[in-house]
Amino acid sequence: MAISMNELINIISERLEGFFKDELDIIVDDREKGIIPMHRLGLRYLTTVINISGSININVIFSYEKRLIEKIFEIYTEDVEILPEERLEYIEETAGDIINIIVGNSTADFESSSSLTLSPPIMISEAKSIAKSKTSEFFVNHLHTSYGTMTIFCVGPKNVTEGFVLPECEDKNLEEN
Repeated sequence: MAISMNELINIISERLEGFFKDELDIIVDDREKGIIPMHRLGLRYLTTVINISGSININVIFSYEKRLIEKIFEIYTEDVEILPEERLEYIEETAGDIINIIVGNSTADFESSSSLTLSPPIMISEAKSIAKSKTSEFFVNHLHTSYGTMTIFCVGPKNVTEGFVLPECEDKNLEEN
């Protein structure tokens, strides 16, 4: 049986919360999950995208507020000397590492009869929004921490929404960069 979008976003969110707590000592204070019923999706300061293909075909997107990704970067590189001109590159690499680790480890929890393939992560800096086709759906989970908010989006075909109901969720990203 294929995994539902609800299960997928829960698995990824739980892995990410555990990673934040265990590896970064960052606590997720609140979660806000739902489906965004709009054509255009607002993004935060730094966004990473990875595609899962195989028995499911889903794009997973992590979008970070600037304060949060900078705090994660500080923790990630506390014992590494980074030149100022290399800072942005290493912040992007940090975000790419996190989506690879979380989504890669999450696939172990998927009940899939065929193998899954992950694309290399793509980093998007300071973009305002992305658009979806009429045949796709945005699932969202905002993870709120004391350092800022990170949003997880799962983008997939509308037919994967059948069989469960999530509340409609505001796309607050454009105002919160």
